[in-house]
Amino acid sequence: MENICKIIENEFKNIIKDLSTLISIKTIENIGENGTPFGSENKKALEFIIEKAKEFGIKYKNLDDYLCWLEIGKGNEMIGIPVHLDVVPEGEGWETEPFKLEEKDGYFYGRGVVDNKGPAIMMLYILKFLKENEKLHKRVRVIFGTNEETGMKCIKYYLDKKEEVPIMGFTPDALYPVVIGEKGRLHIKIFKNLKIEKEKEYLKFIGGKKSNVVPDYAECSVYNYENNNKKQLNLNYKGAACHASTPEKGINAITELIKIILLNKGRVIQNIEILEKINKLVTEEENEGLYKISEKFGKLTLNIGILSIDEKKFTSEIDIRYPEVISEQEIKEYLQNFFGNGYEIKILNSKPLHYVEENSIIVNKLLNTLTQLKIILEEKPMIIGGGTYASYFDNMVGFGPKYQNIRTGGHGKNENISKEEFKKNLFIYYNAILELCK
Repeated sequence: MENICKIIENEFKNIIKDLSTLISIKTIENIGENGTPFGSENKKALEFIIEKAKEFGIKYKNLDDYLCWLEIGKGNEMIGIPVHLDVVPEGEGWETEPFKLEEKDGYFYGRGVVDNKGPAIMMLYILKFLKENEKLHKRVRVIFGTNEETGMKCIKYYLDKKEEVPIMGFTPDALYPVVIGEKGRLHIKIFKNLKIEKEKEYLKFIGGKKSNVVPDYAECSVYNYENNNKKQLNLNYKGAACHASTPEKGINAITELIKIILLNKGRVIQNIEILEKINKLVTEEENEGLYKISEKFGKLTLNIGILSIDEKKFTSEIDIRYPEVISEQEIKEYLQNFFGNGYEIKILNSKPLHYVEENSIIVNKLLNTLTQLKIILEEKPMIIGGGTYASYFDNMVGFGPKYQNIRTGGHGKNENISKEEFKKNLFIYYNAILELCK
């Protein structure tokens, strides 16, 4: 154990240098850009990882710029560790430059330092360290995806191409001690064609950028205000972004602005009934048939991630995380009945529920690693609303890099990780992989 601590210290400047390079690549989805699956920057990040693999002498494969994998070790069995290089948009209110790694007061700041470029760089260097210092009895494959935040099409591509499936593994894209289950996830689009009379009061509304992020900004304009074609009322709201799987940790600018608009009940504004529907949809007490709760998976959550209203169309994209007591089809039917005629409901993406038994080999080995390293946590193996690559593989769980009681700013502003925790994660993951390879 002392040896790996020395290795981490000796290589730490190089690790952070490469993390800085990766953070500077703005890997936000841009499907089809220059013939790439998910954007030129996402491809650039893959190419960076592959260049490092060549430098370190690690076996690699690029799957048509959807993802790449790096592999070390020998044996018939393979341990899998998927990470992702794509990130969500930066949002508002940062105190540092989001796409420039900055160190301040013992913390690293930048979009992706936790979710998930930091862990990706950790795994890159851990492969190097293991290759140079250990004799492994299993193969270890780290999969670097580029579309985790917006549909996980990259990992689906991996499976469609009949790439080898690991016997077990973990993704460093969750929480300690171990995440053994994930709610199902739906990315749903709701839309309706509109007609307005331009001489009367009507509204335009815009808010949010991604369905899986609680939006931190929304704005609305009412035209022909008080039936005066020269008068316009402009409103905006600044909220607090966070991950859509835990919407209670943020402040949804869309729904908060809608509440303010609806306070003005006496006005007849064209298409305001859309805002009334959205306001009712997010009121749990009025939708008991939707907001189901289970003892194991907890309650259904719903995030209005995007909302747009103009003269011709209403569009909204929502993110739903659901327990095992309600199905994808039941959710779609509920929404169709709720919105009624004229509205179209389309499922853009879905992810099934995922569960690994608490007494499984993978869970026991990871918990044993923490025990051996004398890392004692009060929390037990848990189920989360967040979706990870783990849900696409049997015997795969979430394992760090975050802790429940530490706020990292993932999917929000000022995403950060302390230098101490970064080094600690390198140490944990190195030893965890050794344990899995026994």
